[in-house]
Amino acid sequence: MKQILLLLLGFALSATAQDTIRLSLPQAQEQFLQKNLSLIAQKFNISIAEAGVRQARLWYNPNLFVETNLYNGYDHKFLPYSKQGDLVNPTGGVFNIQLQQVLSLTASRSKLVKLAESNVALQQAAFEDVMRNARYTLSATFGSLTNNLAKLAMLDQERVRQETLLTAFRAQLRVGAIAPFEVTRLELEQKNFESDLADLRAQIARDQADMRVLLALPGSTYILTQPYTTAEQALPTLQQLVEQATTHRPDLKVANEEVQYNQRNLTYQKSLATPNLTVGADYQRVGSAFPHYVGVQFIMDLPVANKNEGNIRSAAYAIDQSKTASQLAHLQVEQDVVAAFRQMQEALTLQEKYSPAYLESIEEISRNATENYAKRVIDLVNYIDKIRAYRDAQLNLLDLRNNLFQSRQLLNFVTNTRTF
Repeated sequence: MKQILLLLLGFALSATAQDTIRLSLPQAQEQFLQKNLSLIAQKFNISIAEAGVRQARLWYNPNLFVETNLYNGYDHKFLPYSKQGDLVNPTGGVFNIQLQQVLSLTASRSKLVKLAESNVALQQAAFEDVMRNARYTLSATFGSLTNNLAKLAMLDQERVRQETLLTAFRAQLRVGAIAPFEVTRLELEQKNFESDLADLRAQIARDQADMRVLLALPGSTYILTQPYTTAEQALPTLQQLVEQATTHRPDLKVANEEVQYNQRNLTYQKSLATPNLTVGADYQRVGSAFPHYVGVQFIMDLPVANKNEGNIRSAAYAIDQSKTASQLAHLQVEQDVVAAFRQMQEALTLQEKYSPAYLESIEEISRNATENYAKRVIDLVNYIDKIRAYRDAQLNLLDLRNNLFQSRQLLNFVTNTRTF
């Protein structure tokens, strides 16, 4: 493992200091919270919802109506605004002024405010869920990148060892000390190594791109991850994890808030079945039966054909729909926790099977195989079999550690806690 870490350091030195950054998982998570564009975009929905609450609290604007005559038929003048002399045959202007205000008879405005407040809570829960999903994507991608970089270092180390052996055997071939087929077979094995390295580099490039998007980094940035280790701790019981998920999962909050939103929407729609009342005052000068007329107005739509029945029924159906969706969300949360718990148990069981003696023996396989083959202690077939066994063992070990890391992150994700 020390050699792998040294090779990772070599990769860092090969890149420019300007384009290469080194990140631990906590550092990546901190930068993610500050720069992730999906979180920033989603957070605007909260601001939009809060603006909706402010708008819902505003009163109806009063209505002002002003009317005057354009033409006076008695004196044949346009816009006659002279002093009124004869009220029977007026020569001055006629004025009609009305001031009206809309009033709600069912407090529909306050119900609209509560509906808008429910939308704020809904958007806040939705933001938390987006953050939960994005944080898990970050952790999973970080683990995958860390694992693949370690694989690359291991395979590249093995490739260097193979090239050294191949160079020595080509020199022996030129003096006729070995058979040509041995060099050919080693060259074929070397090409297999190079093919595996190319596939691994392609996967690393994809992981790098995902990390750059999550952290809002320029395309030229190359990320070197620091292996993430956690202190050994006991795995909580399944019941404890289910209770944590039920308490902390934001998608459950979204489901519950949708139920409350639809319930408030039903209340609001019912309030709209009663029309608003418009009250007003009216003043007319020489425009009615009296020279100076002052009146009061009451205006209201008659709920004969439209009592908002369709919207009321739609809101009632939406409540039933959201309650069903909430039941499904609770069931899904429980199943998510059970699956993650089983996966964690399997990862821990596999880890326990790798003893320190076994891990130490893996390190010796490739080195001993190369030395023994160079000394002709083992034949070519035995040598290739040993280096393949070493490579598979090392890759499996790295995958095992990554699976354990991913299982821990999945448990954090399904419970929305920092269990590990």
